[in-house]
Amino acid sequence: MHRIGSILVLGVLLLGVYGCDESTVQPTRPIWEDTKIGDLGPKAPDPNRRATFLGTIHFDVYAIDLPADNIDRLGPVWEALSAKPIRTNSYTAFAENGFRVRYGRLRVWKDVEALLAQAGGKGAGTTSLILSDVDPVDLPIADIPRAQPISFTATNLATEIAHVTPGVLALRLRAEAVPGVRGVRKIIAYPAHTLPMTIAIPELQATTKEREFYFGSAAFAAQMSPGDLLLLAPNRFTGERKTLGGLFFNKPVGTIFPDPERRRAPERKPTVRVFVLICTRMGD
Repeated sequence: MHRIGSILVLGVLLLGVYGCDESTVQPTRPIWEDTKIGDLGPKAPDPNRRATFLGTIHFDVYAIDLPADNIDRLGPVWEALSAKPIRTNSYTAFAENGFRVRYGRLRVWKDVEALLAQAGGKGAGTTSLILSDVDPVDLPIADIPRAQPISFTATNLATEIAHVTPGVLALRLRAEAVPGVRGVRKIIAYPAHTLPMTIAIPELQATTKEREFYFGSAAFAAQMSPGDLLLLAPNRFTGERKTLGGLFFNKPVGTIFPDPERRRAPERKPTVRVFVLICTRMGD
């Protein structure tokens, strides 16, 4: 795989060719029509441009571990949320990679949280992220301690292999302003294999960026404001760590879950991880 190829795949998302909604109705004007993320690095500053206020968007990200056997119990969670505001390159490829994402407002969060708990969900930590309109931010998902192949379904539905080096699989988030609208951002998210950035020398950082790989067929986008949330979860349990979805969601060591009826001692079970991203604040 070449980086250029993966960037072109991501570019398709920004043209809004396909929708995430399971219906066949396509939007007449994709929400990211004027967005271009082919160049994923920060833009070079224009010395003649007047200084402007840097917009920011704040997220709280909740990680929730779920017994893999209970993944079918997420039905009520999906029913409480909506697919309509979300777009992907290809809904079929997105699902084939094992991903599922839905949108909701903060008022449903308590209900969703209770439904996840009823499905056996257990909190696994909270992370705060701050995105700007300039640089993307990575949410680390899984360590990749050694070189390995990652199988994934491409946008054209072909099975492809990404041969990656030791590094990190992350969910990369990018925020972009909506022209003429305050308090709203376009949020574009996609899995990315990246290397630890331990050296601050720009030339070496650029070389590291060249070695990244972006999984455009698992990218998604939505407009968000404070009080909006996204729930990202697997649509099935595969029990492996060789595919993109398996590496992203499966926890090989499992998690110790208590017995809800307290008839047995807590037990370690195969685990999948669910992510809830809540937009808490925005600065224009």
